[in-house]
This record gives sequence, C-alpha cells and structure tokens, in this order.
Amino acid sequence: MSDFNTNENDRRIAGVIQVGVVEQVDYANPPKARVRIGELLTGWLRMGTPRAGDAHVSSGYRIGEEVVVASRSGDLRQGVIVCAIANGQNAAHAGEGTYKAVYPGGVEITINGGNIAITAPGNVTVNGDVIADGISLKAHRHPGDSGGVTGGAQ
Repeated sequence: MSDFNTNENDRRIAGVIQVGVVEQVDYANPPKARVRIGELLTGWLRMGTPRAGDAHVSSGYRIGEEVVVASRSGDLRQGVIVCAIANGQNAAHAGEGTYKAVYPGGVEITINGGNIAITAPGNVTVNGDVIADGISLKAHRHPGDSGGVTGGAQ
C-alpha cells in the first residue's frame, strides 16, 4: 500500500468519531446543526435522537452544547450528531439510581427508586384521572360542612 493510501486511511479513521461544539441550529424537520470541530465548521448535520419511529423522543441540541459527531469513512458531509457530552458548562444532573430530565423554564422530572417528582413553575396538565393510594382526584368525596358528602371534583 502506498504512503498516500496509508495516510488517507489514517485520516478517515481519525475522522469517524469527533467531538465539537454546536455553533448554529435549524429546528426545521429534520432538525440539524453546524458543529465547530477545531478550526472547521461543519455543514448542516442531522441531530440524532434515541427514538424516531412511532414512539419518538425529540430534544434539539442548543448552541454551545458539546456533541459527538460520527461520520462514515470520516467524511463530515455524511456526518450525524450522535449525542451530547456532559461537561463543566453542561453538567449531568443525575446520579446512581437517579434519572433526571431538566428542561428550559425550570421544569424537571426526577425518578429515584419508586418515586417520581415533577417540578414545574407553571401548570401541570393531566388528561384523565390522577389516582394516589387508590383515591381518585376526580371522583373523591369529602364530608360536607352541614353533614352529608360533597359532590365530585369539578
């Protein structure tokens, strides 16, 4: 194999997985971003997601977020953003046995053991009933002030 082929193969292998910082975003479908990798600003790369079929998870990357870019044969024109990397600026919020999702606006969902905590500075909307320890939020009754029982929740 010639030195050119060896050098070209080394370059391609080195470029298959790279780390960079999101510099521009376009949330149109499909969402995409341009990533700064060293001195290079990539073209528009599609944003990876854990699921993209009938059940899907959508969460676009933001400017300044550190990401991993994978590209076939090291060709960034065929690249895709695989995931983000927690770092000093964008720290991970979960720990062992704790799963946490943090969203802009102060919304958090935390799962720890059998407990789920939802924190929201605004309203939480539930379509359907909420049942806690067998007590329905919609159908529960209270003793009335003048005897008897109140009607269901309005």
